Amino acid sequence: MIRGTVTLDRGPLVPLILRGPHGDQMDVNAVIDTGFTASLTIPPQLVATLGLVLGAEGKLKLADGTIRRFEQFTATVFWNGAWRSVLASALGDDILVGLRMLEGHSLTVEVQPGGLVEIAPLQ
Repeated sequence: MIRGTVTLDRGPLVPLILRGPHGDQMDVNAVIDTGFTASLTIPPQLVATLGLVLGAEGKLKLADGTIRRFEQFTATVFWNGAWRSVLASALGDDILVGLRMLEGHSLTVEVQPGGLVEIAPLQ
């Protein structure tokens, strides 16, 4: 189970560990974004710090209708007690966890500042 907290502005945060291809690791806080259907976004500067390997390029339509080009990198995330490889999009300033990452899990959020966030595998 992964546990986190809700921020003062009601953002559900969870702690993660990201690992690059050369073994470099970084502890980060990620925002759960149920409107994001892919796995993970990572800021471009963090992609560079971890030395992630380019996997693909693409474009996406944001909620406001704008189209953004992005690059996807292979990232390794410590998730529920095991390392998991995912494609991470290099976008924005925040680390976002999307629905593909949450697939096969339940998400519980106490929507109030300081509230509990829990991600647990489905039985």
